[in-house]
Amino acid sequence: MTVSRTALFRVDASAVIGSGHLMRCLTLAKALQQSDWQVQFACRAHPGHLIQWLRDQEFAVIALKQPPESKATDYAAWLGVTEQQDAAELQEQLQAPVDLLVIDHYGLSKTFELAMTGLYRKLLVIDDLANRAHHCDYLLDQNLYPDLHSRYNNLVNKEAQLLLGPSYVLLRPEFAKFQRTADQNQLGFLVFYGGTDELNLTSLTIKALQQLQKTNFAADIVIGLANPHKAELEQACAEDPRLTLHIQTPHMAELMSKASLMIGAGGSTHWERCALALPALVVTLADNQVASTLALAEAGVCAYLGHGKDLTAAQLSSAIQQQLEHPELLQQMSKKARALVPHGGGCAAIVEQLTNEIQAQD
Repeated sequence: MTVSRTALFRVDASAVIGSGHLMRCLTLAKALQQSDWQVQFACRAHPGHLIQWLRDQEFAVIALKQPPESKATDYAAWLGVTEQQDAAELQEQLQAPVDLLVIDHYGLSKTFELAMTGLYRKLLVIDDLANRAHHCDYLLDQNLYPDLHSRYNNLVNKEAQLLLGPSYVLLRPEFAKFQRTADQNQLGFLVFYGGTDELNLTSLTIKALQQLQKTNFAADIVIGLANPHKAELEQACAEDPRLTLHIQTPHMAELMSKASLMIGAGGSTHWERCALALPALVVTLADNQVASTLALAEAGVCAYLGHGKDLTAAQLSSAIQQQLEHPELLQQMSKKARALVPHGGGCAAIVEQLTNEIQAQD
């Protein structure tokens, strides 16, 4: 008889944090479920949290209390409480130790990880900052950096297994189901700036598209449930028949497979694009996105337009126009992107390794 393993994900989403951390955890969580794991989440009720949305996906969620309001924006402040407080509150609500604890949070470090000792058999940390110490069994960083294999030196315990680079990308199963099918005769854009898009770059991009010399195009505009500009975007898309608005869509792989060019932000979306060989114009929204975006631009899989806060509609329209005038550049981008990420990503291999190594402890 198969023994059901248990996993707990400690991850947050909010208007400040965005939803990218939660989404990549959800990918791994669903893959574990497919292998008969029992999965639950622990999330703090920050403004813009997605706790109810997770429950709607039929996941059990430990809801940690909303923290006091703070104007601090550094990564440590994303937690809202001290690491010791977070661990204590989680331990109070956790009914039993778990086989696997997964942490994906820039506000958590070795302090929290050691405070949770005894409540897990294996600990997986998902990170991409390499700016704080960890004490874990596995560290997963799916990004591409020039110093990929040295950046965690002296930051993790010697026993930790490092799972580094795009071969470990956490991709949802649908990205293995779709192949690139963009119609060469139909110009299609895909616009996505993450779950929240506080800068409202989606609206700016719509203006940029409407300024193009070529007017015969279609554009899929994707936003998250927590986007604060939803009403404005709904109106803009309703007024232009070329624009189709998608809110918290489960069909991102299909939309990517049909698009000629994506316009959006760095982060985990990079790898989804690469899996479907989709060229892109990319801005960064946070400092942690810059290094990997620069590495990808240097590898020729996207064009980097700088930080989103500095972007104007005229600059973006000009950049799009330049790409359209040189279709061979888009083809090269597509080819290089396809070569970077394995078909289907690395999720299945990670789940198999975790399952086997925990089973070996029995």
